[in-house]
Amino acid sequence: MNTPTMNKARQDLGKRLGQSGLGEGLNSIIAGQSSASASTQLPSQTVDSLIHLLGRTSFGVTQDMIMQADVIGESAWLDQQLNPESIDDSDIEELLATAFPSLQMSYAEILGQTEDPEFNPAIDLVISAILRQIFSPKQLFEVMTEFWTNHFNVFLFDGPVEYLKTVDDRENIRPLALGRFSELLHRNARSPAMLYYLDNYSNTVQGPNENYARELMELHTLGVNGGYNEQDVAEVARCFTGWSIDTRTEDLFGFFDITHDTDSKVVLGQGIPAGQGIEDGEQVLDLLAEHPSTASFLASKLCRRFISDTPDQGIIDMIAGRFSETDGDTRLVLETLLTSDAFRSAQGVKFKRPSEYVASVVRSTSAALDNEGRYLRLLFDQLQILGQLPFFSNPPTGYPDQETSWLSSGALLSRWNYALGISYGELPLPSSRNFDNNQNQLLYSDGINVPVLDLIGEARTPAAITDRLIDRILHRPISFDDRKALITHVADGAPNSVPLELEQAVKRGRAAVAAILSSRYFQFR
Repeated sequence: MNTPTMNKARQDLGKRLGQSGLGEGLNSIIAGQSSASASTQLPSQTVDSLIHLLGRTSFGVTQDMIMQADVIGESAWLDQQLNPESIDDSDIEELLATAFPSLQMSYAEILGQTEDPEFNPAIDLVISAILRQIFSPKQLFEVMTEFWTNHFNVFLFDGPVEYLKTVDDRENIRPLALGRFSELLHRNARSPAMLYYLDNYSNTVQGPNENYARELMELHTLGVNGGYNEQDVAEVARCFTGWSIDTRTEDLFGFFDITHDTDSKVVLGQGIPAGQGIEDGEQVLDLLAEHPSTASFLASKLCRRFISDTPDQGIIDMIAGRFSETDGDTRLVLETLLTSDAFRSAQGVKFKRPSEYVASVVRSTSAALDNEGRYLRLLFDQLQILGQLPFFSNPPTGYPDQETSWLSSGALLSRWNYALGISYGELPLPSSRNFDNNQNQLLYSDGINVPVLDLIGEARTPAAITDRLIDRILHRPISFDDRKALITHVADGAPNSVPLELEQAVKRGRAAVAAILSSRYFQFR
């Protein structure tokens, strides 16, 4: 979906970012990771469970992650990821703060610049989310930030939301990505982005609006079969009358007594006395956060994200129980989920969604930036083509988390084109003319550089190149027949065991990288 604001911002990405110094800093991060990997001896055999854990709790497994986890152990690595405050992410955060000043701005500062045509906090937010997913060492934290962003979805270009979501992301979602659900729920109810997106800012006793009340129960807490009815929707809407946006306050939240319904209500069989004010809505939020249906609904979503599209009811019930006994502590719930037998036995069954696929291609290949403006536009365009730009889901349901929603012949073709273009440095980038006038004009980008020579190392025979790249990109073996076919593809008519000249080895290495990134082994995690 395109809007005039988005179109203008996207066209300016290259120009704005080409002067930011972001590229040099990102390449420095990549170089540091590559250096750390190169200086450490890889374990002769990496335990499948470790690769499985790293793949499910990140946006792509890297050599650096494997080295760290192998040194400190699988359990210690998970504990570190569950406590992200112990991880130093200053490199990427300082780069983002410099390149995108809007990320640190208050509501007042952002709203004060809305007339500036060069000011695009929404696009800054999108790009920063993509870069954090690729470069942040706090990978599980970023996975859960994306999870809750999707759970409490607001469409970024729904009117003023493009100016409201930045602070919401910084103050409400990110600080509580591994926190307590009840606090996250309360903050979300006061978020001006959500108040506008689901129309609760206009919910008054004189003109009730049930949009937020319905989605609060159906999508945020109880689930569609969570035990509420239409009368409950109407009663919850009455409880949230008067909750609105007030531009006179620092956080833009305002409660207006004059528009609040002060009569008594009954929600899910529980009475809410007359004569209260903002306490009505707060009481409802507490009731919903503690409800067994909420625990079950959130447990099913977490199990779907981390285990499989169709998790067994047994593990859902176990995680729901853990949610209830820990008062919705996401950190403790995840600890139980990620150490469960159900999680360990679900290897290779989750199809990567576009955000995971696009990021993991870059992370797994240690792809560097040749041109930062083009690099970011390429990532932006690929996620738009594949259908999962951050904050761009229009319906309140957010992006789906099942294979059937993302796996189609057209989607696979787009992924294969991305893998091929990345591998050969010839990824089509729509030009400004094409973007504006819908003409078929393409500009081949040099924005992303896959260091094939570094990936193949000393390997020179087709068989050695194949095995080296399988290990570096997939981190696990493939079937005998698939390995044989890939070696034949890399050899391209040459003997499998005869060393190739350097130039030819790199050329055939590119073909192998493209094939591996397109394979079913890389599509699943």
